[in-house]
Amino acid sequence: MKRFLYTGTIKNKAMKKFLFLFLFVLISSLATSQFEQKVSFDLSAGIFKTFGKKLTMEGGYTPMQMPNYKTGFSANTGMQFKISRRFSLSAGFGIMVTEKWFHKKEFSSDNWISWSFNDTIDGLYYAGENYLDIFNYSINIRPKYYLLPEKKLNPYVFAGVSFNLTRANYEDTEWEKKNELDYLPIDDTGPINDFLEKNNGIGFNPGIGVEYSFNNRMHFYFEPCYYLILLNKLNFAYSERTENLNAFVLQAGLKYYFVKSKEL
Repeated sequence: MKRFLYTGTIKNKAMKKFLFLFLFVLISSLATSQFEQKVSFDLSAGIFKTFGKKLTMEGGYTPMQMPNYKTGFSANTGMQFKISRRFSLSAGFGIMVTEKWFHKKEFSSDNWISWSFNDTIDGLYYAGENYLDIFNYSINIRPKYYLLPEKKLNPYVFAGVSFNLTRANYEDTEWEKKNELDYLPIDDTGPINDFLEKNNGIGFNPGIGVEYSFNNRMHFYFEPCYYLILLNKLNFAYSERTENLNAFVLQAGLKYYFVKSKEL
């Protein structure tokens, strides 16, 4: 019996030593193994400017809508998933908005949507400007390819696809003023809007960028890109004014990684 107890005691001590050694090796391995940031939250803001053919035809008088918007504000937020050290996939929500539209009148420096008239009854002079803005909301997916993943300054290229809701608000302040003065014909039931009001369409967003790493969690990035939104021709009042939305976008932002995984 003593021999059996002695042998069992030796085995228990050996098992405890083995478990202690195993836990030591496991903890050491976990402490020294390489982990890498995998999922980030991105937030960026900047400016955009539409461009393109500004008149319905060469030398024509009627302006197109999209290229004549002034510089506006753009922003994007979303998440980026690192698939490998070079390849990532981001998904996000974006907005572009500008509240100023300007096209110089022929033989004048006034805006094409500005107006003026004289009241023939009291002789007063009235002047103002109609209002036209644009809002574009997008849900986008953008694959990114990093060129120097081991460097703190890491350039990249991307090509995104997006679904866009484009909305333009037009306000005819001239009609409102004439209506206020009771200066409209009896059969005039409301202002006429020749501009595109709303559109749902697919967009494409290729560009380049550079990312700077403050540490393994916080990164700063800067990117210029081209934005093309395909607009439905059926949503335009006149066929000669059909167009797409082309814009140059410039944004800077911060990326914060909050999920780790083993080394990719």
